[in-house]
Amino acid sequence: MSTEKHPATSIPFFDLTRQYSQIKAEVLSAVTSVLSTQQFIMGETVRRFEEQMASWWGLPHAVGVASGTDALLLSLKAAGLKNGETVMVPSFTFYASASAISLAGGLPLFTEVDSKTFNVTTKELSEMLALRGERRGGFWHDKVTGSRISGIVVVHLYGQMADMLSLSDFARTEGLWIVEDACQAIGAESHGKPPGFYSVAAAYSFFPTKNLGGGGDGGMIASINGDVDAHLRSLRVHGSVRRYYHDEIGYNSRLDAIQAAILGVKLGHLHSWNSRRGELARVYGEKLSDTPGILVPSVASGANHVWHQYTVRVTGEGKRDELKEYLAKKGIGSEIYYPLPQHRQEAFSHLPAQDLPVTDLLSAEVLSLPVFPELRDSEQELVLSAIIDGFFKGS
Repeated sequence: MSTEKHPATSIPFFDLTRQYSQIKAEVLSAVTSVLSTQQFIMGETVRRFEEQMASWWGLPHAVGVASGTDALLLSLKAAGLKNGETVMVPSFTFYASASAISLAGGLPLFTEVDSKTFNVTTKELSEMLALRGERRGGFWHDKVTGSRISGIVVVHLYGQMADMLSLSDFARTEGLWIVEDACQAIGAESHGKPPGFYSVAAAYSFFPTKNLGGGGDGGMIASINGDVDAHLRSLRVHGSVRRYYHDEIGYNSRLDAIQAAILGVKLGHLHSWNSRRGELARVYGEKLSDTPGILVPSVASGANHVWHQYTVRVTGEGKRDELKEYLAKKGIGSEIYYPLPQHRQEAFSHLPAQDLPVTDLLSAEVLSLPVFPELRDSEQELVLSAIIDGFFKGS
């Protein structure tokens, strides 16, 4: 996602400078405190932020790592993924959801998602197992590649959790583990529970434009299992529990103290920022729900959506791209997440070809509108006017 500064006359898709201007003094004080200690790797600042995040989620364990991608990678290793095993993952997601499987030694098997919530459900997983799976020796195997299907990466896209209650029951019945990609869903809940409650672990990203974003890369893993927590803490420091003694091949993936300090400041504002996103999303939904050619996003029963993105579907061949171009000419930012699904990426061309028509349709129709907390009401009104009164009435 671009974080470049837009012209003053435009309505940006995202503007980090507005947020920083409100919390500058707090951030500078926190960073200066770290600089005075000269302790930049791990240490007390990181430990304190891990405790803050665990308490904020209401889960016992939180492990800081270098990025959201690393959070996924380490979680997959902690889940027990072995080289050559297959993991089911939605194709309609960011690249890292699937590339982390490959980096951990596994094979992605792409699934569809629900067309209204953009998240995977037991329906799509059951259909994929019926299409590609066969039971051998009490385990699922991919009958195309012969690989054992060992787990699922459940992606909570755009700020809404998938239904982990039903998904965890499904996984347990089928003998599969779950790792959650919660990189876009900090603060989200399903049936009152956060990511990490029903799975091996949940991976988060602190990329600057996330709902809780740092001053660079960073990530965290949430879990409820003490053994998983201990394994993750070893994996992030080269597979070492004691310095210079290594029990396995690990990684160099540690959250910087300066990032932890910045994130600790921002955490105190996250509830209000997520609330503001919710208000903006409510207005979008009310104004756009009756607009022909627009399908507004659906909030699942029991879900607390934190609106990392407000993503509509623009129906009609080529209409999404026309609307994006129209908004750009009006000085209004918008983005497409994601124009090319993972099963069509060149990086995965070595995998057996898959036909995923729902995913292909979504990739041709989705458009994300400005929904960052500092967006002004007057700016949102201009966005809505451009869409409803400008583009659709004029087309």
